[in-house]
This record gives sequence, C-alpha cells and structure tokens, in this order.
Amino acid sequence: MYWPALRNGFVWDDTALVLRDPLIRSWILIPEGFRHFLFLDATASNFYRPMQRLSFVADYQFFGFGWPGGWHLTSILIHTGAAVALFFVAEKLLALATATRLGETARRAWALGVALLWAIHPLHTSAVTYVAGRADPLAALFGFTALALGLTSLDRPSRVWLWRLGAAAGFALALLSKESGGMFLLIWVLVLLWRRENWRGLATWAALVAVVVGGYCALRFTAHKTPPPPAPPTPAAVRPILAARAFLEYAGLIVAPVTLRMERDVSTTPRETFETTLQNARIREYETLGGVLLLLGFVAWGRHAWRRAPGAAFCLGAFALAYLPISNAFPLNATIAEHWLYVPNAFLFLAVALTALAPRDAQQPHPLRASAPLRLIFTAVAIAWVLLLAGRTFLRQEDWRDQRTFIARTITAGGDSARMLMNLANVESSAGQHAKAIALYREALHRAPEQPIIWLGFASIQARAGDVAGTREALGHAEASPLLRADCLQLRAALARSEESGEALTLMREAIATAPANWPIRKRTIEYLVERGEIVAARGEIAAFLKNYPFRADSWKLFGQILEKTGEPLLARLAYAEAAARDTRDAEVKAAQRRLFQAGL
Repeated sequence: MYWPALRNGFVWDDTALVLRDPLIRSWILIPEGFRHFLFLDATASNFYRPMQRLSFVADYQFFGFGWPGGWHLTSILIHTGAAVALFFVAEKLLALATATRLGETARRAWALGVALLWAIHPLHTSAVTYVAGRADPLAALFGFTALALGLTSLDRPSRVWLWRLGAAAGFALALLSKESGGMFLLIWVLVLLWRRENWRGLATWAALVAVVVGGYCALRFTAHKTPPPPAPPTPAAVRPILAARAFLEYAGLIVAPVTLRMERDVSTTPRETFETTLQNARIREYETLGGVLLLLGFVAWGRHAWRRAPGAAFCLGAFALAYLPISNAFPLNATIAEHWLYVPNAFLFLAVALTALAPRDAQQPHPLRASAPLRLIFTAVAIAWVLLLAGRTFLRQEDWRDQRTFIARTITAGGDSARMLMNLANVESSAGQHAKAIALYREALHRAPEQPIIWLGFASIQARAGDVAGTREALGHAEASPLLRADCLQLRAALARSEESGEALTLMREAIATAPANWPIRKRTIEYLVERGEIVAARGEIAAFLKNYPFRADSWKLFGQILEKTGEPLLARLAYAEAAARDTRDAEVKAAQRRLFQAGL
C-alpha cells in the first residue's frame, strides 16, 4: 500500500528536520544529537526525540538527500516492524483473554487480522508517508516490542530477568522516540494490575520503571532547547466541548477516512464571513452532541466488556490511556491531528476483536457461531471495508509527492488554515510568483492578523519583491514577538544593505547578540564581513562561534574558506577535515581538500 511513497520528496517539516538539521550528517554527531531538542535551526519546540534523529543519521549515510525514496523506505520498514510487533502483542493478549476457548491457529489468524488492519489503515499515512512523522512508528516499534517481551516474561519463569531487561530497554527507546511513548509504560502497569502480579514482580518492575524514567529525564532536562512561545490557554470549561467534538471526528475518520488532511480544527474560531462563522458554529454544536453520545456509548461498551470480556476491557483501558493525552483534556498545539491516533488505534482494534470473541452465555459460548448467511454477510462487509481502506491508503501517497502538491491538496481537502496559505505563498515566491505570494499572505493575515510569524514571512516576501515600505510595515507587526526579534533585525539589516545606509553591520551584530546560537544569522554576518573585505574580523567571528558550537560542518567549511583567503592553507586543510568528519557527503568540502592536496598546501 505504501510503495508509491518511494517516489515522493521532502515536504512540510522535512525541510527543517531533515534538510537543515546539522546533527544528522555524521555518525560522530550521534552523542550531540542526544543533547539537543528537535528543530535546531527552525521554530523552537518542546520535542525531545533523539531516536528519530538517530534514524535520520542512518538514512543520510545511506541515501544522502539525492534519493528521498530511501528515507520513505526506512519509514515504511519501521512501520512494518511495528505491525509485526503488534502481531505478537495481539497474539499474547488473545491467549490471555480467551484461554482455552480459541485454538493457536485461530488466535494467530485474529492477531494477524488486527495487525494488518492497523498497518494498512489510511489514517496512519501522515505518520508513515511523512518522513518527519517517523517518531510515531519508532515509538510504536519499540513500545509494542517492549509489551511483547514483557508479556513473554509473565509466561516464562526461566531467564525472566532477560525478558524484563529487554522490555525495559524497549520502553526507554519508545520514550526517546516520542514523548507519547511513555504511554506504553502506563499500559504495562495496567497489564501488571490485570494479571495481578505478585508483590515481588511489582517491586522489580517498579525499580526498572524508575531507572527508565530517571534516565530519560536526565537526558531530556539536560538537553539544550529554545522554549517555544506559550500557546494561548484553553479555558477549562471549553476543553470538555473540544474533547467531545474530537472524539466524534476521530471516530468518523476511523470508520470512513475519506477526507484526510494535515490541518484539522474543531474549534469555533471566527471564519472569513459572519455567515460561514455561524454555519461552522452550528455544525460544531451538533458535533458536540454527537461526541457526548458517542462517549456514553464508549462507557457502555466498557461496562459490558468488564462483565463479559475482561480482555476487551483491558484493551479499552489501554486505548483510553493512549488517547487521553490527545483528547483535548489537556492543552495541545492543535485540536486534532490524524497521526495522533497511530498507537491508540491498535488497542481499539484489539478491543473490537476481543469483544467479538467474547462468549455470550452458556447456550451460545461463542458469538461467531451464527448462521451461515449472517457469517457470509459479515465477512463480505468486512472484506469490502478493508479493501476500501487499502485503496485509500494507496491513493493517499500521492498527496505527499512534493511541497506544492502536499499544501495544495491539504487546502483543497478543507485544511485552508492561515499557516497552510502562508506556506503555499512561500512556494509561489520560490517559483518567482511574487504577486501570487503576496495575495496569499494577505489572505493568511486576514484570517490570523495576530500571528507575528506570518507577518515576518510577509515581510520577507515583500523584501524579495522590492517593496521596502511594505517590508518595514510588516516588520513592525512581526517584532511584537520577542522570539522573532533576531530574524527581524536580520531582515532590517538586509534592507540597510540594499539602501547602503551604513547601519547593516550594527543591526547584524545586534541580531547575533539577541540569538548567539543562531547559525544562519551568524553566517550571513560573516559573509557580509568577507564581502566588505574585513577578512580578519570574519575569521575572528567564526573562530569564536566554533568554540561554543563546534558540531556544525557548515561552520567548519566556511572557516576553511576564510583561512584560504587569509593565506593559511594548513589550517584550512584542518578546518576542511573537521567539516568532512561532520558531514560525510559534502562534495564541496571534498573538492576543497583535493584542491589543497594537489597544490601541495
């Protein structure tokens, strides 16, 4: 279902997490990758996911940036591995729940069905087809593996410590893949309570969990990050309403994933016109009511399972644990994201299977012992639904072909948010269509005039179009955010350079003082010094930067180029060697090394 993704390129956050991350370009940078949050040279984030970065290091070594299909192949293989691990978890849970009522062959068939359904469901494409979404498959791969090893440890008293250590390692890797990987630890605690583990086993697991959580916290809270701006608070009274709407919308996407897109919102924020705002509010009112009724139905399902199918009740509890962080009960950076259901869906599908397998009464011990016509109808409907899901997943791959296709199809599917319009404007600007880009930015600002990041992008677009007055006006709005001050100063410096006002360097140095770790800003300043003929000053500037941030290959490469200009070829060769060690695929560095070697310098 996923092979068309091998033709796709890099889209959306791939530009920041893949193309611009300096920590994925060499094996020697792996320890440094554990010391930094994601989005090193992009928007600040709270995402600490070193295992995702480690997988990108491997991809870069094998494929570089020349074949994005290799990166997609890795994501597909990780997703496949997660499905295989889920199969083993499902098989063991089915064995525990159905005891002797279901034979080994039947258990494996049901486990295979659950794993395959989860693997091909189109709702998961945004986690698999999207390279930057790889954190979800990685967390699932390690988390399901940990659960499988942990369940094995409950059945095999010999060498139980080995299974427990393997499970603990899996839980740790799941946490290091994505923050939500911690849900697997909570689900494992639920397993221990369900199995009524003895006090000695509970004490052992408590110690292992303490080590896992302690080690993770030691890594996370000592890593360097730039805190993102605080999200607008969601009133506590509004959260249950959003939770009900999200629950209904997610349920619809699971059953009928017809319209899929990256941007979704179930809030009643103002729209373009009063009529559309009112219409959206009415739809959301019905969605709230439907969500409440569906939640009541879910509770009723749980009560029924508690009495008749304890295994299904456990899986519903696991689903609830995995779903709770994305339910809108807590503040989130969005109200809905399709890939958030990647792990919860596995336990939901298992709960459905165990509910179907639960005995009803003594006279009818197995619900599948229905009449032949009913079994035939049920089988036909199930097969048709699975085939439709598979077809939707296959067709969905094309939506991620390239940046323009991805954004345009997201907007067409209803995800016409201000952020999507801004990114489409950037695509148009890169293609030289400045008029289209400005029009799209104006529409984005009409919808979200309070967003400084959109004003900064608008200023950059107008600067490219040569509108100095418009650029300064937009910068005035963007500077309302302290986090954007350095970028605004850099753009003002660019305007000063074009006007030859003489204050460009002053503005650049002020930008550096505001964001000393920002390499793109520092690099433009150094290049400006070289352009002015101030080579010695440029040399001192980059040497000072490298003392504090020695992990960037691009910094060492520029240092080598400057050293060549100052007549220091031996030091230049050393700088190029450092750059080559930090970026194993930089052809420009290798060419410079060959040139100096051939010249005998």
